[in-house]
Amino acid sequence: MSSSDAIAAHLEWQPFAHRPDCAKPVWEVDQQTESDKRRLRREGPEHSCPNEECAHRDHYDRINLRVLCRSCGTVHLISGEEYTTRTTTTVRTGYGQPPKRVAGLWLYPGPPLLDLRGYDSPGAYLCSRENVDRLSEDDIVGVVTEGRGKRGGTVYHAAIGPDFRPPARGLSGYADWAKVSGEKPFTSVTAAAKWVAAELDAAAAEEEAQAQ
Repeated sequence: MSSSDAIAAHLEWQPFAHRPDCAKPVWEVDQQTESDKRRLRREGPEHSCPNEECAHRDHYDRINLRVLCRSCGTVHLISGEEYTTRTTTTVRTGYGQPPKRVAGLWLYPGPPLLDLRGYDSPGAYLCSRENVDRLSEDDIVGVVTEGRGKRGGTVYHAAIGPDFRPPARGLSGYADWAKVSGEKPFTSVTAAAKWVAAELDAAAAEEEAQAQ
């Protein structure tokens, strides 16, 4: 089972910061594209590359993003060469959808198991005890992941106790889980979430008993 895509959708992003005294923190986002822009000599030498299809030489395409707050006057400028753009939905990215309340937990959707038409349900849900605007590592107490059964049907697995590992060497971050639900899968998200809730309650009761 893998929760890495859901973790990458929710945790591996940093919000832009407003000034501390900002009265109305609202971002205005615009983009500017520059096609076949010529690299000036003062901007560095011509790029050389053994890849014959590389167009990143003295002419290149560039995209600029301007993220502006009129209230506090903060402006973030971002630019990149050889860019790609794609318009999609929160269903495909796995972030931006409201969490759903199941078994006393808040389940935050990740992206679908496969980025293909017909795969619209989340491939994993990150479980939290609280309903928050943005998840942090401290909020995540468990996970429910989608899989396939012996006959190809949709099944679910679950786990609790994440130990987060940050992104490294171009790979996304992931979590090691202290306890997993085992080989026998669940037939629904609700059943898997109930297992997460029961295991969390049992762990909390055991910890309380040891403290006494």
